[in-house]
Amino acid sequence: MKDDGIELILVGAIVPKARPRVTRSGHAYLPSSYAHWKRAAIAQLTGQWRGGPIDQPVAIGIILTGRHSRRGDCDNISGAVLDALVQSQILIDDNLIHVPQLGVRLEYGNQPPIATVKLIKMPTKNSGQKNILERLMSV
Repeated sequence: MKDDGIELILVGAIVPKARPRVTRSGHAYLPSSYAHWKRAAIAQLTGQWRGGPIDQPVAIGIILTGRHSRRGDCDNISGAVLDALVQSQILIDDNLIHVPQLGVRLEYGNQPPIATVKLIKMPTKNSGQKNILERLMSV
């Protein structure tokens, strides 16, 4: 964790957010690969977080390094991470009021996949900082 923000690490490849499937009897369920990833991600995040839910707007940067699949859609990758942040009670919600700025960057390589999730609490509207994604996404 840095003075100006929060940095969380998810070890392993991010499984893109999946749509619920419905059985013939009408029972909805998530695909097992996504459900398994989400449980593991929530466990990793809650193991790193020592506070209550963030109750103010945040800018979020998701930096994927290593051997992540390059076939997943950016919105489904970020949706999976945001859902894990909400369900691990780090964020109250992932709507635009709570997350007005979001960025995703892929740095593909041969090392094992890791996602670095950076959160910066948004400054007050009179502070003059309109876009803090550049600071979030810089290495």
